[in-house]
Amino acid sequence: ATPIELSIDGRKIGQVMENLLSNAVKFSPDGGLIRIKGEVIDDVFRVYVEDTGIGMSTEQVEKVFDKFYRADASNTAAQGLGLGMSIARNIIEAHGGSIWVVSALNNGTSVYFSLPMG
Repeated sequence: ATPIELSIDGRKIGQVMENLLSNAVKFSPDGGLIRIKGEVIDDVFRVYVEDTGIGMSTEQVEKVFDKFYRADASNTAAQGLGLGMSIARNIIEAHGGSIWVVSALNNGTSVYFSLPMG
């Protein structure tokens, strides 16, 4: 396979990946499958982080990038301020890319982001 070269801030994109993987683990049952995939589509590099976890409703997906929004705000929810996805979006957009979520309750969540090549 030919290596892919991207002009990115590795630390910042690492922060995005850490957040996406942390969410995938946090919201997947023990033994749940988490897939990470990267591919070139036209002139962008697209990354997928897909899990088989609890998923989100349409309303939750619509709010997932809002500051301080937490999909699970119950007392048993994992700790966090609800800034991770908002920060991830800011980082990806600062790189000229885009990020989006596809999810359904009890059917897992897929987070995609794309970065321009070059």
